[in-house]
Amino acid sequence: MTDSSAKVKLPRNFLRAGQQAPVDVYAKNGVLLLKRGLYVLTEEQRDRLAQLGHGESEEVAAKLERERLERAAQREKEADQQRNSANPLQEMAFLLRRAEGVLQHGLAVRDLAGSLLGMAEGLLALSRRHPDGVLASVFLLPFQCIGSAQSVHVAAVLAVLGRRLGLSDAELRPMLGAALSMNLAVTGLLNQLAAQSAPMDLAQQEAMFAHPALGSAMLREAGVDDEYWHLLVQQQHEQQDGSGYPQGLAGDEIETDALLLQMVDLVCGCVHNPQPQLPALVLGSLFRGELGGFPPQHVSLLVKEMGIYPPGSFVRLASNEVAVVTHRGDKANTPKVAALRKLDGPPYADPLLRDSRQSAYHVMEPVSAAVAAVKPAYLYKLWYKP
Repeated sequence: MTDSSAKVKLPRNFLRAGQQAPVDVYAKNGVLLLKRGLYVLTEEQRDRLAQLGHGESEEVAAKLERERLERAAQREKEADQQRNSANPLQEMAFLLRRAEGVLQHGLAVRDLAGSLLGMAEGLLALSRRHPDGVLASVFLLPFQCIGSAQSVHVAAVLAVLGRRLGLSDAELRPMLGAALSMNLAVTGLLNQLAAQSAPMDLAQQEAMFAHPALGSAMLREAGVDDEYWHLLVQQQHEQQDGSGYPQGLAGDEIETDALLLQMVDLVCGCVHNPQPQLPALVLGSLFRGELGGFPPQHVSLLVKEMGIYPPGSFVRLASNEVAVVTHRGDKANTPKVAALRKLDGPPYADPLLRDSRQSAYHVMEPVSAAVAAVKPAYLYKLWYKP
């Protein structure tokens, strides 16, 4: 016998049939019923021991704590696996809807600063795990609000470019925050302009001219105190030749990251304006200097990182198939692609992976989404990693 004063009743399911007893099991009066390490042989034995069994309180507590930690570790592992296997296009679709609600309501949003930072953190995490899926979402996902979607698209591309530049999350955070909030003061106006065919009237021009400063003021009111974030929002429309607004800064007076933000904004705008252009053609125009004078290192960075045919864009292959670019390849002109249909045929039951390095599947030219004639949801699986 042994002193029973330091013993506690064994919790339900503490013992399991077919497994070793993790502690010595005693009756309430101190009689040893089963020694630690011996097996619980049957369900009947387990039920009987569960009814009568007690164990040393410290040993039982230690066992329960080990199990708690193991369960927590398993939950974290499963959550990490789920995060890593989540479909980036679905996550980006959710982010687009979230941004629409936040940016259209501005200061009326409770904890606006926290909402913007939360979206930035989401993009940072996605760009680490699924950079090609993030880029594909810019060109593939439908949206209702151009004012908020443009901000998300620019932030998404900057998140991927930042990885190439080797920037830390702390360095990227204000850049993504600035991209997400750059149109805070004119989100509604941008939607209005997208729907109207007439040029901006005087009131609209004045609102556009004032929006960098007004947006920064709104962010300060919302509690954003990162001065670099404010600086990028304030300088998003300044030009190196001094022709920009609102301050008419020139040359080295403009932060280089503001010029990078501006360049990505222009490229995304060309792809999604009322007369959309093919991503490959926009990048070609940028490379030739036809979209304005941006720092050569910025242009090279964007073209190299996105490739000639960026993920999410559509192309025609030498096989006369229409394909979607899924991932960037080893070379800018040999991306990873999935064939969707023959140019004159119906869509395949499932996309078919093709190797564009092979002459039979070489990329011949970019084509529009209308030529592909498939819904984005049909393509989501191409970026899913189980």
